[in-house]
Amino acid sequence: MQDERLMRAVCRKDEILEQIRRNGMRITSQRRLILDIVLEHECTCCKEIYYQALKKDKNMGIATVYRMVNMLTDLGILQMNSPYQFSDRTEGEGRKGCRILLKDQEEVELDQEEWQSLLTEALHRKGYMGDIGIERVILQEE
Repeated sequence: MQDERLMRAVCRKDEILEQIRRNGMRITSQRRLILDIVLEHECTCCKEIYYQALKKDKNMGIATVYRMVNMLTDLGILQMNSPYQFSDRTEGEGRKGCRILLKDQEEVELDQEEWQSLLTEALHRKGYMGDIGIERVILQEE
């Protein structure tokens, strides 16, 4: 069971590194280290990733961690949940929508149309009218 999980993580890491390369970015030792930390630990913020990375690379900067996390998020690889989680989406699938985890651990999935409808309705109630083009939703912690 543990070996299977490890094999999935290694394959996932290789897929992510290839996707980063395809987007024209270099794979540095610090980027590899950050990716390893995110794969191995359940970090809830960039600061936790930074402290883990600092243990292994004294030259690691917090800005490097933030840039890497933002890059992984922008590529759709990393979801900024609590803790950070890798997206189930593989490149090219283009799945949109959301999955909501309720307090009783039940999951509710909304496809893109349902999600868009909910957001548009909420924005109309707040006074935004017309054709609302939602670019991105950023969830904030309390």
